[in-house]
Amino acid sequence: MDFKRLDEIAQRAMKRRKSHMEREMGAAYFHGQRVANGAVALRRRLTEDASMDDILRVAGMFHDVGKGIEPHDETGAALTELLLRDELAGDELRLVCRLIREHDRRRPGTNENTIWEKILQDADILDHYGGQGIWMSCTWYAYNGQQEMAQLPVFYETDWPGQIEKHRALLNFPESQKIFDEKCAFERSVARRMAAEAQGRYMD
Repeated sequence: MDFKRLDEIAQRAMKRRKSHMEREMGAAYFHGQRVANGAVALRRRLTEDASMDDILRVAGMFHDVGKGIEPHDETGAALTELLLRDELAGDELRLVCRLIREHDRRRPGTNENTIWEKILQDADILDHYGGQGIWMSCTWYAYNGQQEMAQLPVFYETDWPGQIEKHRALLNFPESQKIFDEKCAFERSVARRMAAEAQGRYMD
């Protein structure tokens, strides 16, 4: 697969578009790049079978191309089929579109999704936490008129615990939960520091 060419197509489709009002321009493109890399990294932790790495990578790149046009999983699969019909072989394109169609249809604890669908689903969730989670929280508050840094740590005490409980329960693999827990621990540590520094305090 020509990933340079595929990246050019992804950039044209997503990099100059806002899929969320509270996110930066091109958020779906940048998220897709991270999920593409994350899906392959997660696969390496779960199985030695690398036969689907290219398919996972392409599906990660384009999984949110339909974001903002709901249901974005169906829209994304249809758009990807149009965008990549001259770039991928028929079987490859069908596999990529199936992964995109299933990426938001999470059924943890069942065998209704293939391992590859589950890997993409988990990589998608995991990208919303850790350093990226801090960035997303900051941009959300900035776009919504945050007055001071002290407001953000409040979110981590109120809404965030329910959010992480919900998303952790959607993960398919214990290894994904391990990565998720480490990312959340980092976010908590940053939120604690922000809360202290917002009051002019220093860390011990």
